[in-house]
Order: sequence, then structure tokens, then C-alpha cells
Amino acid sequence: MEETRTGWKPNPVFSSMPHSMGRGSREDIVWEALDRVNGKPAPTMGTMQAAMGNEAQIRIVADTIRAYLDAHGLRDTRGLSVRTGDSA
Repeated sequence: MEETRTGWKPNPVFSSMPHSMGRGSREDIVWEALDRVNGKPAPTMGTMQAAMGNEAQIRIVADTIRAYLDAHGLRDTRGLSVRTGDSA
């Protein structure tokens, strides 16, 4: 998937294996989940294919964020930003 974070560049020092096993992978999952909550469409794939990659984790995080926003009467993270006083 295409990177959507502004100013983000992959670190040329680390290989993809440390990234996929460490914090970088977790950050990717959360960023993707936040994008999905804000309207980015999820890719079409089967349950087994999703379970074999990060997709299952992205869906869990997105569902958790969505439940949190719903519980607070917010449509997306922009609403949360406005409510907390940050610029959207």
C-alpha cells in the first residue's frame, strides 16, 4: 500500500525484517487503521488471506478506534481533534 504519512521516509539502515518484527510494523498497522476510520477503503480479500498478513490486525485496531469514536459520538478522528482543541 502507498504510504500516506507526510514527511515519512523508510529508514535505509534497517532491513525489512527488523521493521516487520518491531515497532515499525506496529506503527504501520495503527496508521493504516486510522486512515480506514477516516474513510480510506479496505482492500478486498478473503478471511484466510487477511489472517496471514497485517490485515487482520489492522481490522482489529480500526474496529477498536471506531468503537471508541462511536462511544464518544464522533464520526472520525477529525471530530476528536476538534473536540480536543487540536487543529484538524
